[in-house]
Amino acid sequence: MKIDIPIFIPSYHRPDNIKTMNYFLSIGYPADLIHVFIDDEADDAAEYEANVVGRGCNLHIFNIEKERKRFDFVHRASVSRRAAGMSRNSFYDYAKENGIDFFIMQDDDTQGYQIKRFGKYLRKATSEDVISTFLAIREMMERRRMGLFGLSQTGDIYGIHTRLFRPKVMNTTFVNARYITRGEKGVQDDDTSQFVNIYNEGLFCGSLGDGVILSQMPSATQKGGLTDLYRENKLLNKALVTPIQFPSAIHAERQKKNGDRLHHRVSYRYLKPVVLRGGAERQYSVGYISGGCAIHERTA
Repeated sequence: MKIDIPIFIPSYHRPDNIKTMNYFLSIGYPADLIHVFIDDEADDAAEYEANVVGRGCNLHIFNIEKERKRFDFVHRASVSRRAAGMSRNSFYDYAKENGIDFFIMQDDDTQGYQIKRFGKYLRKATSEDVISTFLAIREMMERRRMGLFGLSQTGDIYGIHTRLFRPKVMNTTFVNARYITRGEKGVQDDDTSQFVNIYNEGLFCGSLGDGVILSQMPSATQKGGLTDLYRENKLLNKALVTPIQFPSAIHAERQKKNGDRLHHRVSYRYLKPVVLRGGAERQYSVGYISGGCAIHERTA
């Protein structure tokens, strides 16, 4: 089964522990399709060069000061003034410069995939499971003109689960660049930024709620990567930015079942684009104003 979809991986301070690269190489994914991106202020470029290029993959070093100028930290920048979204924005630049219309964005801590049916674990996913799913999703997105789609991860699906599609788009993220006109505008948690806070002209975006599921490592616990950035602001960027940006749809709360940590709750009904049907004499369109929905009525 031939695969030709590039995988773009943002990484930071993990030159010897890029789990995503290691995983895809282990299942026979072509090394020349694996791209690791780091910023030009990182102090471990030589180690990345040895580990990434040394294994036949691609290493890209982007200008972080350029990315800072077009980024919005919203309420406070981290001490290092870094964010994974800066790296992801450089993906769009690279894809455009090299004529790449379709790619996958994947964090650097993927340890594998599993198969679930109706929320119940069945087995580990094989390389054939993963690659055939990737190809099928690309075909679906191209036929349906979708800009974004994703795979769910382990913590997303538990108990009895019967929905095929979910609104959240996080890791793994499939990008049909034909319908993406701009990347992320600022720091926020992935389940909203990948859904509404990029300019996505596709007809639908969401994630697969069954089948191949990402086995994600626990967040903010591993050395390097986003863990370092989370600790700089005590997870405040992750928890508070989206309520500031989308106050009608998201609020911060203490999660009692998650160590009483501060997190956010998303009301997806207020994030989804909605088409309202009326009589022949009226047309409606729905847009976003300060995170809320604005309904515009036009009389024929």
